[in-house]
Amino acid sequence: MEHESIFGSSSHLRQMPEYHHEHLKSVTISGFCSAKSLVELTCHIVESTTSLERLELDTTHGNARCSEDSSDECFPVSQGVLTESPRAVLAIRGYIEGKIPTNVELNVLEPCSRCHAGGG
Repeated sequence: MEHESIFGSSSHLRQMPEYHHEHLKSVTISGFCSAKSLVELTCHIVESTTSLERLELDTTHGNARCSEDSSDECFPVSQGVLTESPRAVLAIRGYIEGKIPTNVELNVLEPCSRCHAGGG
């Protein structure tokens, strides 16, 4: 997937029109990456959703982790996911984490470090 990375961009994050989502309680984004547009969308959700209780950002593209399915090893993960996942986590820490209200649970899913240590 080609996307403008948040790290390669010299422009600031875009602001979306003021619209408040008053009934949205839980958001899950599977396949979260460092794409600038995805970071902008996530920031918009966090800043405009007064009822948000839980935000899950899945950098594994939905791959099951060994800790989730009680097996000894995770399913294979593509090299692209192993390369992009740390960048996605940096984007979350640098642009999103500081905007999360204290009453919102943030859950970031990353490839298992036990099974995928060292990029494979």
